[in-house]
Amino acid sequence: MLQIACESIEDETQMRLLNTPPGPVRSGIERYSAAMHFYQNGKLSAELLEIYRICCKLDHEDPIKVARLEGVIA
Repeated sequence: MLQIACESIEDETQMRLLNTPPGPVRSGIERYSAAMHFYQNGKLSAELLEIYRICCKLDHEDPIKVARLEGVIA
């Protein structure tokens, strides 16, 4: 689970979407949309956003696991 400081109700909503568990249909695109929100607000790196983009069509893929494998996050 990724944690980002939420400063608004919108941030809290997007955080819930960002942390949607892998598996459900369209969960990948929901995570990517939330990742774009945080990227545009300077709270997510371009490298991590790219992983969310790659994983957005792979509903069963966990972008956090991919980010750890790629060394983008610890």
